[in-house]
Amino acid sequence: MTKIRYYTSEALEQLRNSVDNNLDWYYAPNGVLPAALSPRGVREANLPAPSLAGNLTVGEGRASDSDVDNALLVFRELSQLSPHQASIERMWVHMCHCECPKYVTARWLGERPEDPEKAAKDIRNHFFAKGTRALIRDNGVSRLWWLGKTANEIAPEDPREFLTILLYRQDVRSALIERPSISMNKRLLRGIYSVMQEHWHDGRELFERDVFRSWMVALNRRGGVVLLGLVDV
Repeated sequence: MTKIRYYTSEALEQLRNSVDNNLDWYYAPNGVLPAALSPRGVREANLPAPSLAGNLTVGEGRASDSDVDNALLVFRELSQLSPHQASIERMWVHMCHCECPKYVTARWLGERPEDPEKAAKDIRNHFFAKGTRALIRDNGVSRLWWLGKTANEIAPEDPREFLTILLYRQDVRSALIERPSISMNKRLLRGIYSVMQEHWHDGRELFERDVFRSWMVALNRRGGVVLLGLVDV
């Protein structure tokens, strides 16, 4: 059985530091980057490897339109991971480079910038993940796992609808997932989602940018004087 692979810390930093010399490959992946294949820098975990290569897709419309299906797929394939295991950058970087490089490039890089520093920064943002926030928000594959996990915890009866609503607007995802005070409080997030779900099926006025931002501002103000996680929802 094929096992999940991950980089050693040394191999990860070598790969991160070699980005500037491999811009051509990142913007047009062909096979696996030679620098990512060093057997001395790769280890195996005692967990079965997921089937992701070739299964993550980017639709012809908005790139984000495929995120719902991809998030459900990644979490299903890697549902055995604990949050601690899913916070290991070395594993996700290996997946991005050795299993899903074409997907990450298609979803996140797009046309290559003329400025090589900008090109390298975009690569490091989405093929790597330095820090918890980057794992949840930026890495091309790990963000899908975290989205899938949240969906299955908050709306186990219909995680697809949860993700469809969450990803409908960038403001919505940023406000709910990228703020630990909300995303880590599952009870509070369920309450917020129940309100969003009602509006989703009744005109969607709440999802207009100014309306949603005003609602979140009011919620944050309320949270400054009330422990929202303790309020019945």
